[in-house]
Formats: sequence, C-alpha cells, structure tokens
Amino acid sequence: MKHLDCVVMAMTLFSSQMSYSASFYEQLEAVQLGDAHFDAQGRVETAGDIDQKVVCLRPMRKGLPNISAENVGEQVRVHLYGHGGSGWTLLWGSVDRAMALFEEKAKEHKLNEHVPITVIGAGCMGKVVALSLYHAGYRNIRIVAEQDDSIASLNSTGYLAMVSLATENESEKKQAEQLAIDTLKGYKKVEQGTHPIINEGVHLVDVYSGLGKEGEEGPLETYTGIEPYAEAGLLPKPENGVVKFSTGVSYPMRKFQTYFMDTSVLMEAFDRELKTRNIPVIHETVGSLDDIKTYVVFNCSGLGAAKLNHDDKVYPNMGLLLELAHQPLKKLDYIIYTRYQPPGAPKRIGPMDKADVYFMPRRGGLLGATFIDHNDGSDKALNEELFSKILRENKQFFGYPQN
Repeated sequence: MKHLDCVVMAMTLFSSQMSYSASFYEQLEAVQLGDAHFDAQGRVETAGDIDQKVVCLRPMRKGLPNISAENVGEQVRVHLYGHGGSGWTLLWGSVDRAMALFEEKAKEHKLNEHVPITVIGAGCMGKVVALSLYHAGYRNIRIVAEQDDSIASLNSTGYLAMVSLATENESEKKQAEQLAIDTLKGYKKVEQGTHPIINEGVHLVDVYSGLGKEGEEGPLETYTGIEPYAEAGLLPKPENGVVKFSTGVSYPMRKFQTYFMDTSVLMEAFDRELKTRNIPVIHETVGSLDDIKTYVVFNCSGLGAAKLNHDDKVYPNMGLLLELAHQPLKKLDYIIYTRYQPPGAPKRIGPMDKADVYFMPRRGGLLGATFIDHNDGSDKALNEELFSKILRENKQFFGYPQN
C-alpha cells in the first residue's frame, strides 16, 4: 500500500488532471550533476562531473538512405550511406539489403570469391559490410577510410529508435521502419548469441519519456522512435507510471524498452573480427570513386558521399554530447529521452519529436543531444551555448538546485 500511496501523491502533485492509471512506480538513481555551476551569464563555470565535450555530425540525407547498386563501366558500385543519426538503428537491415543488391550484380558479372572489393568508410556500415562479404565467401576485401576513430559511429549514443532520419512522406517512413525492424531482429540474435558476425555489446534497457502536455512544466509527451517496434509486437508495449529519482523529484512518465548498443564495445569487436579475417583498414583519403580501381566498390562514406557520389541530398546534422565522469553507472542502466519544459523558462517552440533531456548509459554516461540541421559544428560560440543549455536542463530535470 505504501507504493500505491506514493503513486497517488506524485500524480496529484505533478499533474492532477492526467487521466491515466499508473502501472509502475520506480525509484531510480539520479545522474550525478551536483558539481555543475554557472556564472551570471548562464555559462558553465565548473563541472567536475563532465569528462569531455563532443561535437559529432550525423550524415543526414534528404529522403531515404541511398542503398543502391550500379554498373560504372566494368565496375560494380554499391552505395550505402545517408542514415543520419540512425546508422546503428538501421544497420543490419541496410547491410542485408545492400548485400542482396550486390549478389544480383555478382551473378550478372560472374564474380568469384577472389574478386577485389574495396569498402569506403570505416564506420559501422563499412565494417559490417566487410564482415558480411567475408561471411558470404569473399576473400579479397579491404577497407579504405580517412580515419576510423572520432567518427560518427563511435560518438553515436547507441539508442535503437527511429528518431534521426529525414524521410519526407509516409512511403519513405514505412521503408525506413522495415529496415529498422530487420535491424532489431539482428540485434536480438546478437543478444541471444546466435548472430554470425558479433555477439556482444547489446542489451535491452528501459527508456523513460514524459507525459506532460504543451504549456505544462516538466517532462512533456515525446515521440521516442520506439513506437513502430512496440506496435509491431517486437518490443514491449509502453506503460504509464511514476519515476522518483534519488534527488527526490518525481515525474509521471511513460516507460518503453529498446536495445542499447554499446557502440565502443561493438566497434572494438568489429575490429577484432576484421583482424582475425585479415581484412585491412587502410587510412587514406579517397578523392573520387573513379580513383578506386577494384572491380567492386561499396560506398559507405557517410557525409563524404556528398562529394564522392555528387549527392546534394547529403548534409550534416550537428549533435553535441557531454561525456560524464564519476557516475555510478551500474545504477544508471536506463535511458531518458524526453522533451522537457524547465520551470519558469520560455515555452518551447522547437520540433515536437526531439528530446531536450537525453541521458544514455554509454561509457561513463552521457548527456545530449542536439539536432541542428545543416550545421557543420564550426560555430564554437553556439556550441558552448548549447553545451551549457544541455547541462543546465539536465541538472534541473534530475532535481539539482540551480545556482
């Protein structure tokens, strides 16, 4: 009865007009942000909880990602890029589709297992393509990339959800959702230890989003990107309830579940598999696809595809992340993805489906993330302003006093 009383009290306190029944009451450890302080202008003055600030660029593409195959003279080119911030979310489905297109070309050109293949790009797409080619029997594979550290795949938060694409109509949205569903099935195999390429770095995690309405304060109702999976019966249906953090604040929230991918663990595992199979990663800049002379090219170049494939639909979407330090990470195995209206702050005008409070349990824990379209991250003053906003609003959300 004590838990029921707490639920009733919390719901009365935070939203007496809400007409849902609370199916859970959970007490969660709060992210530790007590060391964050701000000056009179609202800029971060001290922040011992912050390990580093990260600026990352999502390889967005207007419409759908480019997953296609073509003949250019005697060369077969397979394109696989433009997944925005959903590269990990669409990974297995996208690679499977690209591989199917390639196998059609391989039959047409009568290619054998020793055909020279170059994969451009060392992100998750490029590395999984190389490993998938090996699994399919091909043995003359190399990856060429300018770098394979500090890239989008490593900076990604590892949140399996349809939240960072630029689809323009219902048909494109449905096609992307199918790629996502196929990818989820791949991650289930990873979790179960039955995937042919990798079997670590993935587990189910609770995701909490708001239930508040426009004009209210606190966490607001949010499209999480998990809805298509839940509607298809591939992930649990969401539940409404109350979350109380260790700082004492409580919120009515909606709980989903999705897969969390520890991107650093997965990329390290891909690297081990590549090394075991003697697939080299060559660090060099590709100026043009015409410079690659192998019979087969997989173009997994991300943002680089704007130049390499003369694709004016490709553009950067800036994300900012604060990697945390000194967090009790074993107690923070949850995700917060919610729009948030800070008490007393001007009302939100931005997109309805973007998160303002965004916590992920990756590495030491991280806060984010911004969704700034057509931004290459070069405006340092804007970046610092947004870093301060991220920290301030997360501090308010988790119940720390403002100074």
